[in-house]
Amino acid sequence: MRIELDRKVCQGHGVCLMTAPNLFTLSDEDGLANQPTNPTPEEFEDEGRLAVASCPELALTLIEQHTLIEKH
Repeated sequence: MRIELDRKVCQGHGVCLMTAPNLFTLSDEDGLANQPTNPTPEEFEDEGRLAVASCPELALTLIEQHTLIEKH
């Protein structure tokens, strides 16, 4: 999965950092969230989903990645 951050929407509440401290940091310059590493490490996916669901500004988008398996 991937998490995309829209910094134009982020207001720097820090909920992402509180719910997913292994994925998010806040910028020292403007206090807004920094884009997390993508793809999200598997062991932190639950944290990432919680951060996306908890963002008060809806600045985070969850993108699930599915593997396509071709059958012959």
